Parts: sequence; C-alpha cells; structure tokens
Amino acid sequence: MNVKKYACVLLCLTLTGCGNTVSDADRLRAERYYQYLPICQKISADADITDEQLEMLDSAFQSRRENYEQTMYHIVGDSSYMNQIYYLTDENLVTLRNYSPMASVLYQHKDEIAMNPILLMRRALEGDNNPDTDYDSYTEQIARTVKSEYKETVQEEWESPKSIYTSSAEVLIKSLFLPFYPDETENFQVGHTTDSSGNIDMYYVYLIEFHEDIECYAYYFYINDSGAIYQAAMDYLLYGGDELAGCVLPDAAFAGNGYEEEKLDILEEILDIPPSEESVGTYDGYQLCRSGFSRNYISETDGVIARLEHHTYVLQHPEN
Repeated sequence: MNVKKYACVLLCLTLTGCGNTVSDADRLRAERYYQYLPICQKISADADITDEQLEMLDSAFQSRRENYEQTMYHIVGDSSYMNQIYYLTDENLVTLRNYSPMASVLYQHKDEIAMNPILLMRRALEGDNNPDTDYDSYTEQIARTVKSEYKETVQEEWESPKSIYTSSAEVLIKSLFLPFYPDETENFQVGHTTDSSGNIDMYYVYLIEFHEDIECYAYYFYINDSGAIYQAAMDYLLYGGDELAGCVLPDAAFAGNGYEEEKLDILEEILDIPPSEESVGTYDGYQLCRSGFSRNYISETDGVIARLEHHTYVLQHPEN
C-alpha cells in the first residue's frame, strides 16, 4: 500500500466516524504504519509490511526510547551545564522524532540539555568504561572503528587580508553562519570558556538538526586580541534516523551522508576573517594547516548507526 493510501486510511480512522467500521487491530496497524512510515517503506519495498514487523518496530521504539532517556538523564546529571543547544527541524509528513527513539528523547528534553551535543552523543554511544555507571547498559555493544585520520598543510596560498574587523566576537561568529543558516543565525547562542586567569580562550556554538538523520554540530573558535580567528575546529556526528530498520533487516540502519554536506566547508572559510588594521601583515609567513579524523559506530544489531568527524584548521609557522 503506498504512502498516500496509508495516510488516507489513518486520517479516516482518526478524524472521521468511519473508525467505527474497522477493528481495533486495523486502527492500530494504520497508526503504527504512519508513525514508522519511512522505516516501513525501507523495510517493505513493494510488499506490505507484516503485523509482526510493525510490532517489532513499536516494541523496539519503546524499549530504546526508555534506555536512551535513562542514558541522557545520567549523562546530563554528571555534566557541567553550558550554553543551550539550538535545534533545527524539518516539517515533514512524518517527523524524525516520530520514528527515531533517539530523536524523540533529544527533542522532548531539549530545554533540559545544555551541554556539548557531541560529548552527549559520544557518551551515549561509547559509555565511559566504568562498570559502576548506570548508562552503560545499552552502549556496551557499540563498537567504534577509525575510518581515517589526516594532518596536512593547505596548499593554496594564504594572504593576510587588508580589511578591518571592528565588531564583537559574538557578532563575528554569528556572521560566519549567516550563509548557511540565513533565517536562524540571529537566534544562535555563542558561548565561551575561560582560562585559569579568567580570560576568554574559546568561543563555541552547539547545534542539532533533525532531517532524515540526527546531525550534531559543535563549532569552536579561538580569537586573538586583534580580533582575528587563528584557529577553529568542528565536531560533527551523524546518527542514523533509520536505526529501527536494523531490528528487521540486518545492517539496514547505515548512517549515510549528511543533509547538506556543503555546510562542512564553513571551516575552510572562517580564516578569511581579517585581523584588525593594526595587525595587518602579522600572519605573513604562516601556513594554514588542517587535521582531523572520522570513525564509525557499529551496533551488533543495527550495523553502522553513527559517524563522527572532527576537523581543525589552524594558522601556524612552518616547521624549520
């Protein structure tokens, strides 16, 4: 049965009186099919998904959601609070939080979580290797494998810009995101950390996006006294929205490519922000270097359910 037909059936059962003519089992099937629609389409292809498969999906959703909620409760309770995470969501026919237990928990408790989303997700996936920690019960079966690591000098010639930067650090950082989030940037929260002397040493922005997958971002910026960004980094974690498909089809929940991969290019642009007029020429002779790594998280049940990437860009003197 196609998407429109099932949607019509569900609307008929829930919004009109025709529900009186069908059994409770038919109503439950329609409701479940609609809730897990993207998963059902992936599993069933041209054939109808069975009642047993729908039951498996629903049971897995409830069980995993409860586990994730307990996991988040312990992680957040043990962590220092920082800036709130900014959430962006798509308004689809069936939203991600309907069929992804991880997205459901994150969204329901979004106003209670004020910590680095990458740290949150990594702890949820990896645990902490402490047998006394309550939240390791689900994550102990998740393996992580390094896909790649790199460290290189960017070959393109970098020239000291001649423009003048006069705004605040927060305004500067928000301006970096404007081309990528034109309607959202003003609402971003820019946090900062301090060193042992109480001076600001790093600025950061936390984002979570719900599309077909959960996309978590943590951006880090280091700005000198002249207003120039001399180092920046980004952690990016993609968590597969189709994780429940692995309950029925092995390895079906592969965490694929991000919703908009071009947003990863932001780190290649931020070092074009110019120093102040007094510092023009300060960075002559420096090299722009980048490094990073990526790894997969593999569940025995679901296959590859998440992918983590880290990218760092820094200006530094060439090695002698």
